[in-house]
Amino acid sequence: MRWILGVFVGFLVPLGAGGGFLALTSLDWSVDGQFVLFCEAGDLYIGLAPSGREARPLTTGAGTDWGRFGPGDWFVYATPVEGGYTLWRGRLSGEEPEELLFLPALIARPTVSPDGRRIAFVSNRDGPRDLYLLDLETRQVKRLTETDPEWLEDTPDFSPDGRFLMFVGLWGTGLERSWDIFILDLLSGGVEQLTEDPFFDWCPRFSPDGEWIAFESNRRGPSDIYFMRRDGRNLTPFTQDAWRDAFPCWSPAGDQIGYASLRVGGWVLLAEGTY
Repeated sequence: MRWILGVFVGFLVPLGAGGGFLALTSLDWSVDGQFVLFCEAGDLYIGLAPSGREARPLTTGAGTDWGRFGPGDWFVYATPVEGGYTLWRGRLSGEEPEELLFLPALIARPTVSPDGRRIAFVSNRDGPRDLYLLDLETRQVKRLTETDPEWLEDTPDFSPDGRFLMFVGLWGTGLERSWDIFILDLLSGGVEQLTEDPFFDWCPRFSPDGEWIAFESNRRGPSDIYFMRRDGRNLTPFTQDAWRDAFPCWSPAGDQIGYASLRVGGWVLLAEGTY
């Protein structure tokens, strides 16, 4: 893949008083390339890709901070409810959301496998905060990681072939530990560490061909979007500016990376070309 920076599109979407979003916490690009899904101030919105224009709410008062598209006309998110959390499947058509799973414990950061049959998420149902997998056909939940109670995992993302689950982990001990990027082989259970540094590495996303990874990192100071090879080589900044750039997501063709940038007036949605 050849990278050319500077191909740019972006718009302010007037949800906040300053012209941008005030509390954006996630961003995703639909498989058909038409829409972006984002979470703003506890609710999910859908807008035209990649800028989020003509945004409309998908939830009202949900209290969520994360949403991801499935491979069809649906999306997933989790909300706090009385006695625990519920994982939901919503429809772009506006139908009532379907309850997929209730737990008397945390359900967070759900992400859908490329075939739409599984959902990975973060939970502390067994004590430590670990990764879990929900089979949508059987509704069985499988624990994927069993880590130290002080270790944390977050922001999972499936590989395009569905075999691997990438995530960030706050593993290790001591004051110098930091969020790094790992890949879990769902067949063997083996874990590969891709970054090992004192920086904040967050929200990694596989490219559609599985060869590249985009993620947020503050290794330059302000958070930028970086990309690297699947094996961790060729680490390169994708953005270099004074703002926090976060929540990268790929266009279906892999020719653009969408992301959110926290500017003076709030969060704005942007995209830059990759080749």
